[in-house]
Formats: sequence, structure tokens, C-alpha cells
Amino acid sequence: MKKHLFYSLLMLISLMGCNAAKANPETEVVEEVEEGLPVINLSENVKEVSALNLSDAAERVEIVKLETMNEILLSDISSVQVTDNELFVAARGNILRFSHDGKYLNSIGNKGPGPGEFPSLVGFSIDEKTKEVIVEGSNGILVFDYEGNFLRDAKRELPEKLFDGTQHQLVVYQGNYLVCRNLPIFNVFHPEDLLWSVAVTDSEFNMQKLFKNPSHLGKEDEILSDENLGHNTGWYNYWTEIPTSVDYSNDEITFKLPDTDTIYTYDSAKQVLKPRYAIYTREEKGDYKLIHQWVKERKAFDYFSIDGYYSTASSIYFIADKNEQIYTYHYNKHNGAVQRVQRKGELRENGGIFVLQFGRPHLRLNRYFILTNDITGGDFKVDFRSQGKYWIQVLEVGDSSYDEFVENLKASPAAPQKQQLLDVIARTGEEDNPILLIAVLK
Repeated sequence: MKKHLFYSLLMLISLMGCNAAKANPETEVVEEVEEGLPVINLSENVKEVSALNLSDAAERVEIVKLETMNEILLSDISSVQVTDNELFVAARGNILRFSHDGKYLNSIGNKGPGPGEFPSLVGFSIDEKTKEVIVEGSNGILVFDYEGNFLRDAKRELPEKLFDGTQHQLVVYQGNYLVCRNLPIFNVFHPEDLLWSVAVTDSEFNMQKLFKNPSHLGKEDEILSDENLGHNTGWYNYWTEIPTSVDYSNDEITFKLPDTDTIYTYDSAKQVLKPRYAIYTREEKGDYKLIHQWVKERKAFDYFSIDGYYSTASSIYFIADKNEQIYTYHYNKHNGAVQRVQRKGELRENGGIFVLQFGRPHLRLNRYFILTNDITGGDFKVDFRSQGKYWIQVLEVGDSSYDEFVENLKASPAAPQKQQLLDVIARTGEEDNPILLIAVLK
């Protein structure tokens, strides 16, 4: 990377109503040259360490045993959102609200096709500013209050049709409504409009401004070519990318778009994405087609990839991989120092239909963000994060990793809250709801 850093951000701006035809987007290329932009160097002067401790990021850990009642047995938790006073837990298509001591308070909405109902749950977000729960159902986007009362339909449209994709995230933070979307994309009828990555919307999820990932520049024809199209399926099967990483810290929303060497911040007043940090590495990224195939060849994993980041007030953590090796980097915002921990990953194969259709298995590499938990003992795996204030680990009795976690916890060094966690585990049986470890960030 040269001392002068050049960034290209192509912005596709499109104003459209709920049922209006898509307007021809106005295109603008933004090139930024910023001498003072902080550079996060992941290749030079990196200190190898044996562990990165949770206490460097968190001031304490709340151990929450969720109340167990016959009508609210939880398993396969898909999302947890935390506010200052309550916990919202999604499991098996339901959203339940608990207090911080684990007491069940109420559910959010009901399953069904009627007004104020959703047939199945896709995801949800919390708007702390308005104290609303934005539910993404299979029939559209609905809004409830914290007590579970239905307020309004924000958008009665299938999420796949609304966002033209199967990989998307709703981002709701301090009155800002944004959508992040990644390959593969869904709608094949307007290909010229498809390659946006971040959208600014209003509270009814009408698109107001679209931003394109600069890594797509010059590759549009290749991405949208017929050979990559999933024929008769309506979406592009053969291209994928790592999801956009989004985080909040110090009242700031930041994004890392896949394949970019930049963390962007969102300026809500101007509705623009601006570079916040540059990332430098000498590692090769590999051939674009090889890396972005949905069903990848083995050699696609031989290249360095940054899979996501986690930001706190004083640090940024990066998760990366190469050759089945998982790397966790810690960047100190104050002095620029970088530390790194390595661990061995596991490349898994899914065969069957993938071999029949593509001639090779579907390879997957789990890239978990794990820190040494010197507060409660054991390891802390960040399953979910919330509001830029909390990291959450779920301990579910009966899960394949639960027994291994308990054994590692018992064998781990002494920690301030270790005995407290062991006592809670001893009181938790197979018929009980999960335990949440909630790290409260500094």
C-alpha cells in the first residue's frame, strides 16, 4: 500500500416509492486521498501472543440464566439483542423479552398470516431511540413496542423481493435505518440496479440512497454474466461473498464491505460513507472468481481473508483466515499497536447434491471470534453483539459444544466470576433454558 491511499466508492442514488418503478440511478465516483487516515497494519510489527483477554474489552460479564417455563422453552437461538433493561431473544421463530436477571416478561408478536402477525421470522432489530422492535417476517417488516403490542406495518413486501437478495442485514441505530446486502442477489429483471451494497432507507424502508462496494467496480459484467446465473431459480447461485461487517462504538456506525481494505463510517447528516480506517496487509487475496464461487475449490482457502471486525471504544478486533488457520488481531486505537493470536480451524465438507451439481463438495470454514475469558473462566465465543455495548455468548445444555465448554471451564485458571458461573451451571439441567454470558464493553 502506498503512503497515499486511494479509495473509490461508487454511489448509486435512487429515489423510489413503495410501488414506483426504479429510476435511472445517478452515478458518482468518490476518490479520497487522506494523509491523516489511521492505517491498521496487519503485516508489520505484529506481536504474536498466546492469548487475548476478554477483560481488555469488557468491564464485567453478566451471567443470566433465562427463566424456564413450559411455554417458553428455548433452543437454537438465532439472535440476541440487549438494551440497558431487557434482553430480546429469538429462537425457533419466536421473539421473547426477558429482564437482565433472566425473568420472562413477554413475547413480541404472533405467528400467522393476519394483521400484526408474521408466518415465519427472518430477523429483528431494536430501535432504542423509539423503543421499538422491528421484525422482519416472511410477509414483510412489522413494528412492535417493547411490550409486544403491534404498532404498524413498515413494509408489506417479501424481504427477498424488497432487497433483491437472500443475504441482507437491517441496521437500525439512533434513528438511522440502513440495509446491508451481499452476494448472492435475487432479482434478475433489473441487473443494472442490483450491485448495491449499503442502502439508506426511511422508517418505512423506502430506499433513499444506495452505495456500491468499490471491489465490484470493473467486475459487473463478470458477476452478472449468464454463466454465473442460477437458471430458472431467479437468483445468482454461483457468486457469494463474506457478509458486510457492521459495528457501533462511541455513537458511530462503521462498516467493512467485503474485499475492501477500509472501514467506513456513516455520516447521517450528509448520508455518506466516509473512510475511517485503512487496513494494510501484504497478503494476496487470490483470483476473484476462485474466491467468490458459491461452492469453492479447496485452493480458495489458501488466501488471506478478513472475515469481520469487532470495535470497542479503545480497540478493533479482526477475524481472518488462511490455510485453515484462524487469526484474531487486536488493534489499539490509541497507539496503533497490533497483537495476534492463532488457532487451527476446521474445513468441513458438505457433499450430496453439491457434488452432483458442481462436481465438488461445499467447503465451509467456521471463523469464530474467541477471546480468553479471564472474567468467568474458559473461552468467550462471541455469538452475538448488540448496540455497540454488549457481546453475548449462549450456553445451551445439550448443544454439542456445551460439555466441551464446561470441561474447559473447569480446567481453566482461576477467574473472579468462575465459581459463580460453575454454580449456575450446576443448577441448570437439560430441560432448562440456556445461560447467557453478556460481556458489558468498556
